[in-house]
Amino acid sequence: MNEFILNNISFQLELDSLLTKLHIVKESSYAQELARIIAAAQAIAKPKAVYRVAFIDSKGDDYIVIDGIVLVSRVLRVNLEQANRVFPYVATCGTELEDWSRSMDDVLRSYWVDTIKEMALHSASQALDEHLQDQFRPGRISRMSPGSLEDWPLQEQQKLFALLGNTKDAIGVQLTESLVMTPIKSVSGIRFTAEVNFASCQLCPRKDCTERRAPYDEALYDRKYRLRMN
Repeated sequence: MNEFILNNISFQLELDSLLTKLHIVKESSYAQELARIIAAAQAIAKPKAVYRVAFIDSKGDDYIVIDGIVLVSRVLRVNLEQANRVFPYVATCGTELEDWSRSMDDVLRSYWVDTIKEMALHSASQALDEHLQDQFRPGRISRMSPGSLEDWPLQEQQKLFALLGNTKDAIGVQLTESLVMTPIKSVSGIRFTAEVNFASCQLCPRKDCTERRAPYDEALYDRKYRLRMN
């Protein structure tokens, strides 16, 4: 297994940027409390990521087979039309921040810490992209995650984790019986080379989504992904 474990990821928190992000006045007592929380988080934060290089065995109309594991998704299948190599991955804020966050005893501080964990996850994801580009020069990269679209449901998460192996030992991420990852601030999926940038948001009609990375294209599925019957 060509596995890469990233567990020495740089992560720096800046008080001024967090004050702005959280809409806290710099001269307030809240700012002093946030500074203490930042110092505590910075001392323990260890965002991590793991990914591997995998190759596609075969492709059907609405599935692909990677290392003997069948992933069922018409969208994923079409997106991988020209690919024979993919990069299954998991990135996380880290168990250290997750365990520490449980000590927060009120809603406001829990929200602050939740934001810090999201930032740590972003650092892990960014480090993964940089490492992947440095090692393999794949060019333009897109990604898909189980559960991000009805076409690739959350149940497929089990297959993805089967592809990745023991993620708990690698970076501390586990998949629960309800298919939720712990730590909660973790992301998983498949990165792949794409001639045209793809984001699942393009196929998702959900309104007012704070995580949206691309506008919804109502006609895209019919135009590109609909299976045409002969």
